[in-house]
Amino acid sequence: MSAVATSLPAAPPRRPRTTIVGSLLISGAAFMSFIGLLGIYVLRRAHARDAGEEWFSEGVIELGPSGWIFWTLILSVFTVQWAEWSVRTGDRANGLWALGLTMLFGVAVFNQLWFIVNDTGFALASSEPELLFFVLVGVFIFFLISAMAFMLVTTLRAFIGQHRERQSDGVAAAAVYWNTVCVMYWVTWYAVFVTK
Repeated sequence: MSAVATSLPAAPPRRPRTTIVGSLLISGAAFMSFIGLLGIYVLRRAHARDAGEEWFSEGVIELGPSGWIFWTLILSVFTVQWAEWSVRTGDRANGLWALGLTMLFGVAVFNQLWFIVNDTGFALASSEPELLFFVLVGVFIFFLISAMAFMLVTTLRAFIGQHRERQSDGVAAAAVYWNTVCVMYWVTWYAVFVTK
């Protein structure tokens, strides 16, 4: 038997998924560091309650504004997945709309967090509970801003045409990081705002 050579061109090499792997590693590190801070917050609150101390006075932290952030981030998960799917399937216009909506949701979350911080009337050096609240919210805002910056770069690259069907890993990587930041807030929402 003799081998017959075909005249078909070789398939283009598959791109390595280094962007997604890097985003997974960064997302994991960010999530673990944030959960560590949240663990310190919950532990100090448990010690204060065991000692019979009041952590926050009643009604200082309202549940309503933080609930709006919760639902806004749920909507943003859908829009970021819509963006990833649109870019992967070649629907560039819908991908850009979805990326823009996701960033708009991020701005809305930032605005609502700013309102919560101002509404509580906490002072940074007033007490340990208020300091830990500021640290937790501040670190979350840092991760939110970094996710929004990642989305902005991804949107600009999609706008100029660098993200296409075969090169959609950048959008998927941004979606991974965005979803991780959303999970950070959902855990914080329950541990800080719901259980107080």
